[in-house]
Amino acid sequence: MKEKKKNVIYMLLVLFLAGMAVMTVVSRGVNASRIPEVETTSPASGYLKVSALGRGVVESGKLLDPRLDSSVFTEDTVYVRGYFYDKEYTQNIAAGDEVFFSVGDGDTVKGILAAKMYDYREDIVEVVIFPEENFQEEGRYAVGTEVDFVREEARVRCACHIPNEVIYEDANGDSYVYILETREGIAGNVTVAVKTKIHIVLQNQVRTAIAEELEADVKIIKKKDVLRDGLRVREREW
Repeated sequence: MKEKKKNVIYMLLVLFLAGMAVMTVVSRGVNASRIPEVETTSPASGYLKVSALGRGVVESGKLLDPRLDSSVFTEDTVYVRGYFYDKEYTQNIAAGDEVFFSVGDGDTVKGILAAKMYDYREDIVEVVIFPEENFQEEGRYAVGTEVDFVREEARVRCACHIPNEVIYEDANGDSYVYILETREGIAGNVTVAVKTKIHIVLQNQVRTAIAEELEADVKIIKKKDVLRDGLRVREREW
């Protein structure tokens, strides 16, 4: 009789543990279904096809710089000072080469490169360009106007570029992305979305070059309305 009672207790214990196991599996399945599923993409490097080669600003007057023949700059001289995004492109362009500027109405203005000057403080090569047209007479440019240096089908080498659809912008105008990271949790490793600020260098209609040199194995989360910093997510399995 005692042996039979003992067997019943063991049977009940086994059933209880089996039930708990089933409940745990079901609970995990329900919880997993509530975790947002996300798709990811990776950064890339190499050439990026862009419309803008660089950036500059319209200036006028004398340019007192020992690296230039300042005698060509008078009080009425109008010129553009700026820099190109790609150092390799900067090295290959020389004084006398044509450079085009973009204007607000979509037109372009041709100029001639006057000189290149290395700025050690900013680690860039400054360029000075003389426009072939008089900006002030035409009234299209005022001193201080920012311009883009353009060339059709331009390609610029970028250390890191990412798809435009992964980029967010906050109320302050700062850009950021969400990166998928693995963290240790109570029940093991979990994946979370981490808000990461980025600095845009240039972009075209599809991709954006950023100053941050992200590793190729970094997983950037594609846009999803529910995302927030630290949110637990699960990567979509293909």
